[in-house]
Amino acid sequence: MKPSIVDERSQSFKQQAKQRHKIVGLQTWHLNLNPSAMPTLAFSEGAAVPPQPKGHHVDWRGPFATQAGALMVEISTDKGLKGYGLGGGGLAGALVIDQHLQHFLLGQDPLDVVQIWDQLYHLTSIYGRRGLVIYALSGLDLALWDLCGKILDRPVYSLITDQPRLEIPAYATGTAVTDYADQGFTACKIPLRAGVAEGELGWEKNLETVRQARTNLGNDLDLMVDIYLRWDVDYTLRFAGSTADLNLKWIEEPIALDDYQGMAKLVQAVDPTWIVSGEHEFTRYGFRELLRCKAADMIQPDISWAGGFGECLRIAEEAAELQIPTWLHQAGTPWGLHLTACLPLPSMAETFGLATSVVDHGTESEIYNKLRPVPTEGVFHLDGKPGFGLEISTDLLDAYTVDRVIVKTSS
Repeated sequence: MKPSIVDERSQSFKQQAKQRHKIVGLQTWHLNLNPSAMPTLAFSEGAAVPPQPKGHHVDWRGPFATQAGALMVEISTDKGLKGYGLGGGGLAGALVIDQHLQHFLLGQDPLDVVQIWDQLYHLTSIYGRRGLVIYALSGLDLALWDLCGKILDRPVYSLITDQPRLEIPAYATGTAVTDYADQGFTACKIPLRAGVAEGELGWEKNLETVRQARTNLGNDLDLMVDIYLRWDVDYTLRFAGSTADLNLKWIEEPIALDDYQGMAKLVQAVDPTWIVSGEHEFTRYGFRELLRCKAADMIQPDISWAGGFGECLRIAEEAAELQIPTWLHQAGTPWGLHLTACLPLPSMAETFGLATSVVDHGTESEIYNKLRPVPTEGVFHLDGKPGFGLEISTDLLDAYTVDRVIVKTSS
């Protein structure tokens, strides 16, 4: 396996820097990015979950859920620079950072971002490796890369490639497909809520939803569906056969996460529609297993969950060697757009339509919109601001904070 461009490029960071920085402060904010839809579910007591059929996926939005449990990380240096990264894990992720990881960050040079990731990953490997700990590590890594760009006075994408894609086509996720088409999007993804547990009535509702979406979009725009783990192999094969005339671009996460054999069966049987996965996979090590099993036609690591900027680029490089494209989950964030700009294979960036049409998702909030750049006529345009181009006030972060841990600093 050839060396990653992350390793090659990062070796010159210190030679390029005009002055050296030392990490002296670290702060986290456990945010509820969706307060209108989840006013109380970010708290551990949450809302009661009704009984569910055994073995079927439940939409749980408690304290570690990805929206209600978002984790903003701020890392500051002795020269006054601050880097920001969005991870996850809520207060539990914040505690991992505060009680363990920060002790190996304070005093370090942010330009050692690759070595720091490796150290923190191995330090947590006996209790981490997947899930919540990697959520927290992702936020730290993104904040470090933000600092690298600010120290070198360059956008992060330019640290990796001399030929970035500065115009990135977007696809819109949601139900308002007609609005999305009017806004200039050339591809839309709709969630299908019914699964195996909903039986034939749910089946018919799924078919009705996807056929109506295709009618509203016409035949020239791409249409994708997101299942969020609600189906099994037989259900997915039946659906693919019943919608063969709709020219779906992909079916996303149809079955249980660890059923690599089932996903591989779908990849082999369903064509030309892609079977895609990876939104809930972690690090290059988890993706290697998915790729080894040939369990996806396209992978979707999330830069805020799967390990951060450098790790997701490694994942994309390894997938590209197998001719498997990477389309980041939630790429339409400041961090995701910079990575999309330098992926080895081109892709589109996921977003949720313009603000006027986001209300059907219940995600209208000032903090949410701050972290979601808006595409123009279905295209994101990257600028040349240093780092990830994000500056955010502590007042705004405090306003959406659910709970917090004690902040520690070192001089």
